Amino acid sequence: MGQIKMFGAIPRLKSVTPEWFHDHYRHPHGTMGRTISIMRAYIQSHQIHSDLLGPEQTHFEATAEVWVDSIDDARSFGTEPNYVIHVKPDEPLFVDLENLRFLWADEEVIHAGVSWSEEDSDYADKLFRLDRRPTSVKLLQYVLRDGTQQWDGPDDYELGRRIGALRHVRCRPVAELHPDGAFAIGVRELYWPTKLAMEEGVAADPAAWEALVKRPAESIQYVANAERFM
Repeated sequence: MGQIKMFGAIPRLKSVTPEWFHDHYRHPHGTMGRTISIMRAYIQSHQIHSDLLGPEQTHFEATAEVWVDSIDDARSFGTEPNYVIHVKPDEPLFVDLENLRFLWADEEVIHAGVSWSEEDSDYADKLFRLDRRPTSVKLLQYVLRDGTQQWDGPDDYELGRRIGALRHVRCRPVAELHPDGAFAIGVRELYWPTKLAMEEGVAADPAAWEALVKRPAESIQYVANAERFM
């Protein structure tokens, strides 16, 4: 994947239903989005309900996750011809543009997948890698403000493993692309193969889940079906 990742945190236009939003976002919007020439990878993370989270989980209905090669590519994203001609005109049909948020970030993968040397780990879990999965389930946490502890702690890797996450990523804003500051100071991503796997992992160690999710003083988080488009 590319060097810089974009998060497009998308609120739903209130005049459309959630079902219409998600279907329209997949097609035609996502299908057209694949033609944007500077994108190196593209995931749509569609919000799904989780009893583990509160009302903030519906703040964003979905997130566009896009990887590009460079800061120059990131700066030119809004003027890329396929985006301007086909994708951007479609956005007002389903997106609350006033509350749409973007973040360009450096990606730190602190756990890419289960190692083959871990003899006690499940064989299927060892096979799980993001670039081999058309779909997965993830927690997306937009960190707005630190609490008494910094949001990205030294024990993050251990906590993610304790709740069975098969991939764990921390992202921080690229200062050059957010000279006035980004809407979030960081983004945490935790991946599982299925929602049931996530729920079983959290149930096995709720203290680890609480330590990760409740560490920021303020955040917006939701569970998503992550669908890889390219």
